[in-house]
Amino acid sequence: MANIPRIDHIIIGAKDLKAAGDHIYNTYGLASYVGGRHQGWGTENIIVPLGEAYLEIAAVFDETIANQIDWGRFVRDTPLKGDKPWELLTFCIETEEGAEATSKRLDHMHKPMLRTLPDGSALTWSVATMSRFDEPDRAPKPFFISWDDPTKRPDKRPADHTVKPLGIEFIELAGDRKATEEWMGTDKLPLRWVEGQPGIKAVGIKTEGGTVVLR
Repeated sequence: MANIPRIDHIIIGAKDLKAAGDHIYNTYGLASYVGGRHQGWGTENIIVPLGEAYLEIAAVFDETIANQIDWGRFVRDTPLKGDKPWELLTFCIETEEGAEATSKRLDHMHKPMLRTLPDGSALTWSVATMSRFDEPDRAPKPFFISWDDPTKRPDKRPADHTVKPLGIEFIELAGDRKATEEWMGTDKLPLRWVEGQPGIKAVGIKTEGGTVVLR
C-alpha cells in the first residue's frame, strides 16, 4: 500500500476552538475549517489541512457526555500553559495492517466512525486504541486509523493558508522509544526522540518557505 505507514494527523486540545484556530493562523499562517462534532463523545473539532496530513483541534462541547468517555476526558483535561490557547496532545497513524488488526494485536478498542459532510455524503473510517489515555506508559503512543475512502480524508479539503503546507516533517517525542515502536508495529515514521516528560513535544510542518515548528 502506497505511503503506508504514515502520520495521519496530530491532535491538539483546546478549550475554545476559535481562539485556538485564530492563534495557529496568526502565528503560523495555517488556516482551518469546521470539522464537526463527535456525536456520543461530547467533543467537536476544526481541521487544519496540510496536504498529506492534518491538525485536528478538539474541544469539549458537552461535558456530561465527554466525562463518560476516555477520549472526552482526555480532551477535557488539555493542560493549557500560559497564554497559548491550545496544546499538543497526541498523534494518529495509519499502518498497513489496519485499525481492526491493530486493535486485535494490542487487545485494545476498535470503533467504526461516521460523519456527514457538508455535501450530504458520508465520511467513514475506523479507529483503534483511541482510549485508555491515562495508562502510565501511554503518553508517547499514538492511536490508529483506517479510511474507507482516502480521497475524502480531511486533509484533502482546501483552506486559506498564508503559507503552503507540504505535510508533516517530523514529530518530536519523549518517552520509551522501544515500547512505542513495538506498539506502532513500525520504526519507519519521522519521529525524533528527546529527553523529558513522556509525550509529544513538537511537530514540524514542511512548507514551501521552510519548516514551521509547533510546540
